[in-house]
Amino acid sequence: MSFRTFIVTAADAPLARDIAALTGGGSGMFVTALSPTGADPATHYVSTGLVPDAFAAACDYPGDADAVYKLCKSCGLPVTLAKIKTLLKNSDVTQQEPFAAFERLGLQLIQPADQG
Repeated sequence: MSFRTFIVTAADAPLARDIAALTGGGSGMFVTALSPTGADPATHYVSTGLVPDAFAAACDYPGDADAVYKLCKSCGLPVTLAKIKTLLKNSDVTQQEPFAAFERLGLQLIQPADQG
């Protein structure tokens, strides 16, 4: 298992969730919202923690789009190689702790609106 912090764009988050759930990365990933201001709308989503080594290696910069595509196809995920390439190009995958990655990218956790 390898530690990674994955940050994806909001537009790419649904695909990233599907890939992670179906290919062994894990379910429930990419649900924590981020934005430059810490307020809605979300511009990015993050997932951080231990993932299988093969999953981490396939996603590390610049990413192995062919390997991710083959993995998706073997799991029955209907996706194109072009979408995988876009996802990897738009993503930030690092071994940094999440808050270090947020700072580097100018992002903050989105804080829920005060319900009081």
